[in-house]
Amino acid sequence: MAVAALQDVRDVLAACPDLADAAVLAHVRDSVGQVHVAYVVPGGPGFDLAVLHRLLRGALPGTAVPAAVVVVDAIPVDAGGAPRPQALPVPDLRGLVPYRSPGSARQEALCTVFAEVLARPRWGLDDDFFVMGGESIDAMLIASRVGPAAGVEISINEIFDAPTVAELDRLLDTLTTDV
Repeated sequence: MAVAALQDVRDVLAACPDLADAAVLAHVRDSVGQVHVAYVVPGGPGFDLAVLHRLLRGALPGTAVPAAVVVVDAIPVDAGGAPRPQALPVPDLRGLVPYRSPGSARQEALCTVFAEVLARPRWGLDDDFFVMGGESIDAMLIASRVGPAAGVEISINEIFDAPTVAELDRLLDTLTTDV
């Protein structure tokens, strides 16, 4: 993520009235290289992480959305006022693969559904439902939202058989042409 995009994330977080504090830091993951993680301090008891995820996805291009959002009680800083990464919790980056952004409106909609159901700030075409912690109830929720939007009926087994947005998009192509 370029420095300008990193500042865009900071600007979006700074404008969020539900946050008392926020920081965006780089983490290195062997399989994908450097990713950015947002650490946020809620501004009160009404804080809703899902709302923040939607805000980030709506305000930023997919490649600029942080790979994870971690809620903390405080952002520890050094004497110069900079966040101390070693004092913050390690983010959950399991299953993270190189981000590939959606290329169509349907893929964008599918990425949004997967991200919302699995409470992730972003979802790429190749993020895997199972690796990212998806369970049967999540598959039911995804199927119940995707099927009607696509004009076809899909089952949780089809989500299991096509666990990435790229695979599900191809499956939907097949299902909609068979109708």
